[in-house]
Amino acid sequence: MVSMMFSFEVNPTHTDHLTPPIRADVFCDLLIDGTVAQHPKAARGIRATVVVTVPALALLGVEGVTDPAEVEGVGPIPIETARELAGNASGWMRVLTHPETGAVVSVGRTRYRPPPELTKLVTWRADRCMGPGCGKPASQCQIDHTVAWSDGGETSVTNTAPLCQGHHTVKHHGGWVITHLGDGSLEWVSPHGRRYIVHPERRMPTFYPNAA
Repeated sequence: MVSMMFSFEVNPTHTDHLTPPIRADVFCDLLIDGTVAQHPKAARGIRATVVVTVPALALLGVEGVTDPAEVEGVGPIPIETARELAGNASGWMRVLTHPETGAVVSVGRTRYRPPPELTKLVTWRADRCMGPGCGKPASQCQIDHTVAWSDGGETSVTNTAPLCQGHHTVKHHGGWVITHLGDGSLEWVSPHGRRYIVHPERRMPTFYPNAA
């Protein structure tokens, strides 16, 4: 069974509980959030956020759960502070993690781009492009949603795989049907009905809920 954590974005106006150096960073970023002619277009409209990750049970105050909350790029903060910040959160993101390693295995539909932890896991598992016969290192590939995000696909280990630019193009424009088999393997069916199954280099343990 996987454990659940939540990440949430805190409005920069609710930063009273952050240390002065962190507040300074937040407000420096906030200065970008204006219409300033001297700023390049790519920099305009950027909104500063503080991302806090906290185990769900700790957030709810379940007795015996003492896992700390984490501020992205900074480190742990007291769980009491995290709860106060959560009260002013402008948005939530579900994060499923592996119960033993803590590796991120899913952020569901709350985020299109895989977070770094999920990218590392998917890349490590495959080790190479998951196209038939391709040996391009996974580190040089793009992380692709097997079921497209626009079609309701989730950002998770069971719906993402590394594809090189060539196989990524073939997947979307070559008439192939690709199915993620859930263990990291991809089934490729050609326009002529030929079937290929590409297995990842490594396998992840699968955890199932306890039977009722």
